[in-house]
Amino acid sequence: MAVIEHANATVVPRGWRGNAPQRFIAQVGLVVVMITIVLSGFFYTNTHQQALIDLREGGRQMRIAQEALMDAETYVLNRAIGERDSEYGEYSRAFEALHSRRDSHLVRLDRFLKAPDGSGLSADATLKSLETLWTDALALVRAGKLDEAQGFLRERGSAALVGKMRHAFETFLADWNTHFADHETRIEIGKSVVLLSQLLIAGVMIFAFRSGAREAQARAAAILAMDASRTQVGHLFEMTDMLQSATDHHDANAVLRATAGELITGFGGALYVFNNSRDRLVLSTSWACEDGAPLPESITINQCWAMKRGKPHINRSGAKALCCEHHASGSAALEIPMVARGENLGLLQIFAEGSDAEQRLAAILPLSSALGDAMSLALSNIALREKLRNQALRDPLTGLYNRRYMEDSLDRYVRLAEREGRKVSVIMIDLDHFKRLNDEHGHATGDAVLREAAAAIIGALRETDVACRYGGEEMIVFLPDCDLPDAALKAEQIRARIEDLSGAHGAKISASLGVSSVPSTSGNSADLVKAADTALYRAKNNGRNQVALAPVRTGWRDGTDGTAVQQAPLRAAAE
Repeated sequence: MAVIEHANATVVPRGWRGNAPQRFIAQVGLVVVMITIVLSGFFYTNTHQQALIDLREGGRQMRIAQEALMDAETYVLNRAIGERDSEYGEYSRAFEALHSRRDSHLVRLDRFLKAPDGSGLSADATLKSLETLWTDALALVRAGKLDEAQGFLRERGSAALVGKMRHAFETFLADWNTHFADHETRIEIGKSVVLLSQLLIAGVMIFAFRSGAREAQARAAAILAMDASRTQVGHLFEMTDMLQSATDHHDANAVLRATAGELITGFGGALYVFNNSRDRLVLSTSWACEDGAPLPESITINQCWAMKRGKPHINRSGAKALCCEHHASGSAALEIPMVARGENLGLLQIFAEGSDAEQRLAAILPLSSALGDAMSLALSNIALREKLRNQALRDPLTGLYNRRYMEDSLDRYVRLAEREGRKVSVIMIDLDHFKRLNDEHGHATGDAVLREAAAAIIGALRETDVACRYGGEEMIVFLPDCDLPDAALKAEQIRARIEDLSGAHGAKISASLGVSSVPSTSGNSADLVKAADTALYRAKNNGRNQVALAPVRTGWRDGTDGTAVQQAPLRAAAE
């Protein structure tokens, strides 16, 4: 944590001046108390900050479960009154979301559902009762017995069971808010206690150590050291707080550069983090290294003593010094492996110039380690958030965005295009005879074809285009700032790239594609996808392995010369 420069800077009471052992014990005692309080406060605050992160995640999961319960109830009630527009998939997904959180999160609702004597249904039993009740009611609805279904729901107390679950959710979230506020209060108390403790120790040192001019000089130096220590603690707390808000490596690197520039002035530094395959460390950021030799862009673990030993290592100058293989600079370098939650995340390097460089690096080792620890937790949190984000937005097999992301993003793109008078096109893609491929060659081959088809689609797109897995062997691409003829050409490129995959698997692989565009074929996102899907089925009916375009809206003109867009691009692409 904070480093305290106490040599020749601590003053002792007048009565102790002739007793060196007591004076030394007093000095060491004050330093130990200072460091103990600061470290305790730092780890106390970090513990509660981690608890806040866990609380946030728990609350989010419970809100998702609450919304899923409401979605399931809404579906059942809508079907019970004769509503036919809603999809059964919404009901199924809602219970899927509830079941996936039953053991890990919904079990916490039991204490709000059961009576103090332990009677009453648990959350799991209540959900099972609701699922059974609603399934029976939906069976009556499908049989056309709406009145009997409504009476069945009233008789079996569906509303009462849902009401209990709602009350349990609301009570849990209220209790969750209380715990959340309690942790925030404790974090503030921890910070205040550390700062107050340092102020008290400063006061003790000021009033206890009074003597002559030499002692006054030493006392002033001690106060300056404490102020520096307090400043360092403040910077580290601020860094930790800022890192909690960092959303990616760019944000975390900016916080590290700013904090290092204030805490360890006169030193250069660099941060290396693991690449995706975790076989090497790549340069993430650096600061104050302009005058030295260029830093390597990547480092393998076997080249670094700090990573191999799992301990800080100083690369010293001189022929007999033990240095890492990647260290080519004439500067001395302190290297600190960054570990969080039992996982190696990267390497922090601090550089120093001059004849006393090694001594200066040894002196800032505790402070540099604190920087590395704080940065390690931030990198771990960023990696966790990125993993959760990918799981929420990406299809795990193909790596493409999932359907939920597509629906949200496409609507946003279409609205922006309407406002700014721009175009958006959609390509719907379906692999031909995919069930036959699975039956004849196995599901492993089918999965490999899906992955390679997704890669082929991505390879044909611009950076601004978005590809998503629509479901099964269907994929969808939307192209901002792209009209219908250009989208047809892009669709033909994708079709050809997918057809080229045939040789690698010993089977014929092809795809049918449908293309639509706003505003030439459709007026909104829903019509845009529907038009592309209709064109796709026309391509299938016409023999597969071809591109079909949605028909241009009546009266629509899209040419610079005022001529209407025709279906020629479709025929050319198909040929």
